[in-house]
Amino acid sequence: MPLLFTRDLNYDIYRDDITFVDPLNTFTGIENYKLIFWALRFHGKILFREISLDVLRVWQPSENVILIRWNLRAVPRVPWEAEGQFQGNSRYKLDRNGKIYEHKVDNLAFNFPRPLKPAASVLDLVSACPASPNPTFLWCPADMYSSSWVEFYQAVRETLDQGGYSHLQDGLVTCS
Repeated sequence: MPLLFTRDLNYDIYRDDITFVDPLNTFTGIENYKLIFWALRFHGKILFREISLDVLRVWQPSENVILIRWNLRAVPRVPWEAEGQFQGNSRYKLDRNGKIYEHKVDNLAFNFPRPLKPAASVLDLVSACPASPNPTFLWCPADMYSSSWVEFYQAVRETLDQGGYSHLQDGLVTCS
């Protein structure tokens, strides 16, 4: 997964009838699954100067389920300074042969883009929005946003088309 944006996955671990589920979409079949990850790499290279996926935690709550908590960090190709993060869980269900037949993405939290501002203190950084590797977590109300890949791309597109950012003000980019 960490190399998702630089090279293709190994699809030998998936069944041909794999189902991909996010909060708004369901796709079935290995060809559709391959297309999803091709589209992520393609759009990642076009829309972002930097894009990376970090695996925060991997655990196996039962014999046929693997959970991965991940964080996607991206710097869009825009003339102002911005960085976004997109966190979620990938829940993989395995059949008796150890092949993945379902990939469900859930517990998504989205904060893109966010003007970079200095924190008032270290305590502000620690207590503001604690991330958790657990399937259920709490974000501060300003960051609470349930999303899907489609909403992610729509938000990026709106941001790029928007142009609603004011000029530098006190050294910070602010939204108008």
